[in-house]
Amino acid sequence: MPDAAPPIRLLVGPEELLLRRAAETLLDELREGGPLDVTDLRAGELKDRELPDLRTASLFGEPRAVLIRDAQELPAPAAAALLAELDAAPPDATVILLASGTGKIQKLAAKVKERGGRTDVLPPKEWDAKGWARFVTEEFRRHRRTADAAAVGSILAHAGLDVAAIVEKVRQVAAAAPAGTVTATQVDALVVGHGSRGSFAVADAMCDRNPTQALELLSGVLESGDEPVMVLGALVYRLRSLVAVAGQLEPKSVGVNISPGQARRLQAVRRNFGPGELTAAYAQLARADFEIKSGELPARFILERAVVAVATRA
Repeated sequence: MPDAAPPIRLLVGPEELLLRRAAETLLDELREGGPLDVTDLRAGELKDRELPDLRTASLFGEPRAVLIRDAQELPAPAAAALLAELDAAPPDATVILLASGTGKIQKLAAKVKERGGRTDVLPPKEWDAKGWARFVTEEFRRHRRTADAAAVGSILAHAGLDVAAIVEKVRQVAAAAPAGTVTATQVDALVVGHGSRGSFAVADAMCDRNPTQALELLSGVLESGDEPVMVLGALVYRLRSLVAVAGQLEPKSVGVNISPGQARRLQAVRRNFGPGELTAAYAQLARADFEIKSGELPARFILERAVVAVATRA
């Protein structure tokens, strides 16, 4: 790697939150010498204007940085201009590119990497249980809190391998838990989510089309005191996630958070449903929601009937 800091830095990864944090770390490093003039924009904004001038000092002579988000969508002229900057004398401004991938900017990405300016910002692998536990532990430390191993496991049980969900639930627990080491009991009491771990186990069995297991798990969840409406919320959330993946929808547009790793798992689960079955399953849960709220039938019976109907293959 060259001794001098590369004039263009490329941060690549699937999680926008982690990319933003990595960018803030870089900006803090640049601020060590004093004030920093930062221009923050998205690649799409460059379609209507030129790349910001990288060779003009700031009005007050301060160091400059240009932060470009969604850099994987850089217009070709802008990517070419940045590529040319790498072959010229170092510009006055440091450019920080945040990208979820490099498909459309392969030449620029390769050149930046060659100059030592690329950093891959990745969450732990799906199978890396210790890595995810470290991630949760570090997240608590960001809030100057500690959590025992059971509490870390409880956060993961509620949030899954979803970076944004983990960050939000740790923030919530860290702010509300009593002083001292956070426990699993406190996590379970404080986390507001779509049902409990048991409810999601029911959802998984249901989507695996295993009615016997789903019914057994549902019985245990209800007997442990979970509210039927919260259990139904977990079932609906899981099915909505499947619908988003099947329809190639933006997850947040249907009210769910899905990481790339989760999307791959959901694609596999989605194959358990034949043509029209996802729609029928969603209708079953919508009907159950209406019936539970109407109070005309026992909520347990309504849930059992809906779970068996969705879990049973046509």
